[in-house]
Amino acid sequence: MAGDFDVPTLLAEARDRTGFSDFGGEDFLEPLQVLCRSLDTEAPLSIAGRQQHRERLIGTLANRLTLFEWVRRHPDILDEDIGVPVVIVGLPRTGTTMLYRMLSAAEGLTAPLFYEASEIAPAFDWDFNPAHDARIPAGDTAVAAMMAAMPELASIYPYETMAPEESIYLYRGAFLSTGEQSQALVPSYNDWFTTADKTPAYRYLRLAAQFLQWQRKRSDRWEAGARWLFKTPDHIHGLNEILAEFPGVHIIQTHRDPITTIPSICSFIHVLHSTSVARDDAHDIGDAWCAMFAGSMKRALDIRAANPGRFLDVWYRDTVANPRKVAEDVFGFIGQPLTDRGWNEMQKWRDANQREARPAHDYALADFGLTEARIWAEFAEYRAAFIEGV
Repeated sequence: MAGDFDVPTLLAEARDRTGFSDFGGEDFLEPLQVLCRSLDTEAPLSIAGRQQHRERLIGTLANRLTLFEWVRRHPDILDEDIGVPVVIVGLPRTGTTMLYRMLSAAEGLTAPLFYEASEIAPAFDWDFNPAHDARIPAGDTAVAAMMAAMPELASIYPYETMAPEESIYLYRGAFLSTGEQSQALVPSYNDWFTTADKTPAYRYLRLAAQFLQWQRKRSDRWEAGARWLFKTPDHIHGLNEILAEFPGVHIIQTHRDPITTIPSICSFIHVLHSTSVARDDAHDIGDAWCAMFAGSMKRALDIRAANPGRFLDVWYRDTVANPRKVAEDVFGFIGQPLTDRGWNEMQKWRDANQREARPAHDYALADFGLTEARIWAEFAEYRAAFIEGV
């Protein structure tokens, strides 16, 4: 319907639902406007899909309002020092989640959990007792709903309420991430996103981490001296901004042949789109996501060359077959000791989270209109540097 994605109307509805008015600035408005135009005029959404995305946008805006209301009431949130984070980047499906959750189990590192990342702001009357945090049962409900609507996810990604979750969730209120492309086919937004300054997203990520750290301290869930660990393939599109926003950041880049990873992520995105589309968009996804990540991987090679010593390379095969060596390399790179207790916790996580316990994930390049020749051509420099002969 006309007006579904009218930005002033969405802003007004978010204000009405929350009773709050401060969005914390206006740097989110341009990406939101570009996104809404693309959703309205380009995305192949069903009628129900349009309403689904409208509700998603209002919910995200409401969460942004609530976050800044917390900051207004408790300005000491801004005093939290989140230190120098450790960031995991890489093509999707390169073992980032396995590495992330394994490392998060060790002492000295911490990560946002699904229920925190999906709803940063708790209820204002929460007493900071984790047992009384309404976000946890809400997270259980959200995971169950996703699995019911998209059962294919069981073979693709292990959503869990109490598990470390991707940091892309923490800055979705900036409307400046591939979280938007993962929800719908939005060509003009994708084109705009390619060259957009991602700084507002990483400022928002910093604020979200400050808020979570503030909450954890008040609920006796903060390990003194712990470093934040952030992970999402989306970070590959904003490496310069990450390096600028978090001076001294340690970046771990994971690697696996895009011949395998690109059709895998396309399969994931196809499932995510499936609940809101009016037509099958598999080939559109293949074209858009292959080109998007090929371009960002090329730019990443130049950024790495300009920032020697800031990146550690980890190959998927090593995360699977030689995790102890990977853990030793990571902790050496970030300048922290790998304790026996830390490794034991990581090993315990691995034993409890075997990939074989989940259904197999089936996909093929042709399902998304892709060919090996295209992957070889578009990822030639990346494959030469990190895949062929390595």
